[in-house]
Amino acid sequence: MNRFEFGMMVASLREDMRWTQLELAEKSGMDVSAVSNIERGTRRTLLKDNMLVKLADGLQLTTMERREFLFAASGVAEADAVRKVNHRAKTQFDPKTFLEELGKHIAGIAAPLLVTDSFCDILLANHFALEYYNTPAALIKDVDSAVGGYNMMRYVFHTDSNFQDDIKDENWEMQALFNLRYFRRRTLRVRSKPYFSALMKEFLDNKKYPSFERYWRKMLFESFDYYSAPIEKPDPENSNAVVGLESLLAVTPYGELFLQQMLPMNKKTNKRFEKIMDKVGEGYKQFSPFPDKQK
Repeated sequence: MNRFEFGMMVASLREDMRWTQLELAEKSGMDVSAVSNIERGTRRTLLKDNMLVKLADGLQLTTMERREFLFAASGVAEADAVRKVNHRAKTQFDPKTFLEELGKHIAGIAAPLLVTDSFCDILLANHFALEYYNTPAALIKDVDSAVGGYNMMRYVFHTDSNFQDDIKDENWEMQALFNLRYFRRRTLRVRSKPYFSALMKEFLDNKKYPSFERYWRKMLFESFDYYSAPIEKPDPENSNAVVGLESLLAVTPYGELFLQQMLPMNKKTNKRFEKIMDKVGEGYKQFSPFPDKQK
């Protein structure tokens, strides 16, 4: 991320909080001119370590968000994070072939598996995941035309989603805040992309996403850091006792890809997973294109 893109990210994070540059400067213990220079991407202000920490503190970033923020400040472009192609080996990354091969690999795994990009768009889902999440047909039919397609936040917050219906009322707010915190962290380094702005415009449409904006605002001022909480021991009689895991799957010239998976945490859930696999069998579906959409 170059200095201009980093400045756009800082400005975007500040605007999330509805602060002026002066307010961010005061909360960060910095001079307002330094904040202004950073947001404009000028090299007049050096991005010193203590300055970055002050900004992270002022913006109230969580531990995981701070990691993304500090990496973004390195000035290394996305494409430069990938090792240069060895021309003697005559190999290079081909997105289409990669996704086809990956789809075949995840198709037969007896657990919900998703492949997502840095915007939390779902690129691939095995048949097990589609059955497990009970994805409504209304969300599937227009994935090729809707902004966000089959984005994880679309599945959680869209008015046609059944996500909230499957969660007990007392747990819904926690799940909403957790998912938004995850989305914010994952998209931190792509905030300068036009596609992120298009996503946020879509999600802030209260007719389509009636609760997104309310929980987005609440999440910004939550002090709890979800990523430092231990995994709770599940009820042995709960057939939906799972733990969600995220793995960095690939670093490509077009951005990072992640593997999202749910693992069973007791015998009852194991048996439920076996029944799902017997019902749907092997297979996968590709949703959002990669990298063939404007980001």
